[in-house]
Parts: sequence; structure tokens; C-alpha cells
Amino acid sequence: MQKYILQYGSLAGWPYRIAEGLRRLGYDSLNVIQENSDVDDLDRQLPHHRALAQKTDHKIIKLIKRAAFLYEATKHCSLVHYHGSVILRSHSHHILEGKIFAKRGIPMVMSFGGGDARIVSEARIHNPYFYRQLDEERDKKIRSYLSSISRYIRYAVTDCEMISYVEPYFEKCYVFRQPVDLRLISFTAPNVERRPVVLHIPTNSMVKGTDVVIETANRLRAEGHDFEFRMKRQLTQAQMCEEIAACDIYVDELLCGSYGVTAVEAMAAGKPTMTYIRPDLVSKFPADMPLVNANPDSLYEKLKELIISPELRRRISYASRAYAEKYHDVDMVVKDLINVYRDIGFKA
Repeated sequence: MQKYILQYGSLAGWPYRIAEGLRRLGYDSLNVIQENSDVDDLDRQLPHHRALAQKTDHKIIKLIKRAAFLYEATKHCSLVHYHGSVILRSHSHHILEGKIFAKRGIPMVMSFGGGDARIVSEARIHNPYFYRQLDEERDKKIRSYLSSISRYIRYAVTDCEMISYVEPYFEKCYVFRQPVDLRLISFTAPNVERRPVVLHIPTNSMVKGTDVVIETANRLRAEGHDFEFRMKRQLTQAQMCEEIAACDIYVDELLCGSYGVTAVEAMAAGKPTMTYIRPDLVSKFPADMPLVNANPDSLYEKLKELIISPELRRRISYASRAYAEKYHDVDMVVKDLINVYRDIGFKA
């Protein structure tokens, strides 16, 4: 078997996009996930090349399958890019998994998705809206996890917010922007003649600030503002893209302090997208970022402004697509990653 770059994990489908992008550039890559299932009650049917186990498998069978894959990977991987999870038990990565890959000279790098690395006590210092209350026991576990994986995974490639939590643990951290495949997301020119459609698709209502979104939409409608509010859940990835294409304003998340993949997908479709960016992080993103920065206190005024101003929606629409093309196109992200891989020891 030819050596391949392993993309391990299923974070919002981006490991698959990276693997496919690498293949287009002539690098063999494979996206492997732990099991064919999704988080909570969702079934987004995120794309991947291989699932090690089924959700219905006994936990012992799942462990055996992961252990067998670890043995296989040590023989056939040229680099391991972890995405929010490791093959065996996370808090003991340094005991076996990391040691084996390191002994074979296989470079490793980790990307984070959010809850896998956010330390609550630190998040709340910069973000008064953060959805979790102080939890010393949880923070202790996160720190233990970061200490374990960074013993042998010496590098992290992640977004501006995650770097603030993980930087003390890794030898070097690289900035990573979530990739989208722009060939699969068409730009929908804004229809400023109709009543605007406001869309919210929460994967987790607590994380996204859904209660505030609903309350704000109800308040604006009660005041007589003419718009349609749609909230959807339990959609496949394809269904989500269809819903985004049909809306005029997308409200993403109000509590975390940075933006995620869904916000990028909405911008790529040309939708004015609302999310909360922490004040201390704004300068770390490109100056032409078109996201409408809204938190629970400012959502009402900013959403109202978008609803009553078709011209504002039109201007942000075009700027959003341009931003996605400039900073989040998967082929561009993959080229940046190849430079990171080479910097950490990858040899084609």
C-alpha cells in the first residue's frame, strides 16, 4: 500500500475536504473516523473515506478495531493530522499511540474544534457570554488531555481562538482556517425584492444561543418588521446547504466568540452571516471579514438593521462570497497545510 497522509476525525466534515484537496494535488490522503455516527441526536451524514466501527458495535469491538487500525497506520502513514480526536484513549495518547508514531518517525499535528480544547476559566475571562459556567473539574480534564497529546504531537494547526488555549502546550502553533469546497457551494445573488428570510440551524441550542435568537425574532415580528424566521435542526449536510441557499440572513452562534464552518458555508453562499467574535480576537482575523459581529446584547439592533436594509444585505452578500474565496477555499487551505506539513518533517 502506498504511504498516505492520515486525516483522522470528522470535525464538521473538514478532514474529508482536506484529504480530497490533497488528492487533487497528487498527495495520497485518507479521512478516517472512529465510527459511523454523529454527535448528540444529529445525522448530518458528513462525508468520510472510512469508518472504523459502527455505532451499534460493542465498545470492546470498537476498541479492537481502533487498535487494529493503529497498527495499520504505523505501517502506512507518512503523517498523521488529528482533528479533535485520537485513535485510542485521548488522555493516554502519550503512553502508547504517540510513542509508536514518534518511534517510527511519523510527524503528527493536531487541529481542534472547540469543546475539545476550550478551558472554561480562560474563556470566561475574555467572553462574558460564554455558555459554560466555571467547571474546575472539566478544565482539569482538558489540561490533562492537552498535556498528554502534546508529549508527542508537538504541533497544532488551529484557529485564532483555539490557539489562545493550546499554545502553552505545543512547540509551535499554526493558524488554520476552516476549508470549504466552493465548487459545491453556489453563490446565490441576494433577492432584495422579497421579505427577507432569517435562518438559524443550531447543532446544539445551548452552544449557539438559540433561545436569544428565537426571543429576538419574536420581538422584531411583534414590532411589525416584515420577515420570515426559520429554525431547522436534524438536517443532513446536503439539506443544510439547501436551506442556507434559500435564506437571506443567516444567524449562526452568539456565545463562543469565534466563527465556525457553518458560518463559512453561509458566507460562501453569499449570505450576510451573524456570529459573535470576541473583541480581543477581531484584530487577529483579516480586516475585510464581513461577518456581522453580534452578541446576545446587540443581536436585536443588528438583525433589525439587516432586515430593514436590502442594500446592506446586498453589499454584505458579495463581500461574504469574496471573503470565503480569499481565505477559506479548500485548495488554498490545503496548499498552506502542505507547507505546515513540510515544516514539521513531512517528506513526500
